[in-house]
Amino acid sequence: MALLRHLALRCRDVEVSRRFYEEAIGFRFIDYRSPNGDGSLDLTDGTLNITLLPYKGTRPAFEEGDEYIHFGIYVDDLKGAWYRLKASGASGVKTVKSRSDIDRDAPPDIAFKVTDPDGNVIDVTGDPNEWRGVAL
Repeated sequence: MALLRHLALRCRDVEVSRRFYEEAIGFRFIDYRSPNGDGSLDLTDGTLNITLLPYKGTRPAFEEGDEYIHFGIYVDDLKGAWYRLKASGASGVKTVKSRSDIDRDAPPDIAFKVTDPDGNVIDVTGDPNEWRGVAL
């Protein structure tokens, strides 16, 4: 069986994204990646490596549901993550109870979505059974 252990995200401002993923999400900074000083860096959750790569191009903004990619994270304190992300000024923080029932102000019971500084949608859940076939 193959296991996902690495994800790379292209970022308009790597340091802004680093602060978001470290302070608001809770990943740990490992080190700058490239010896040539391009500014790319690695973060981890202890299992998955995430590389943030500088990107100078442009891309359209997408609404949740139309994005090219989104990914999910499990947190052991969902309400704490909600308040931390709201306080960080992150955009797109919303509880999704169903596609037609969105609340942008109330802390969630099960899961919520947030948008990172580059518009990538992140599912945040406190339910260890959120994704089928995944053991925590």
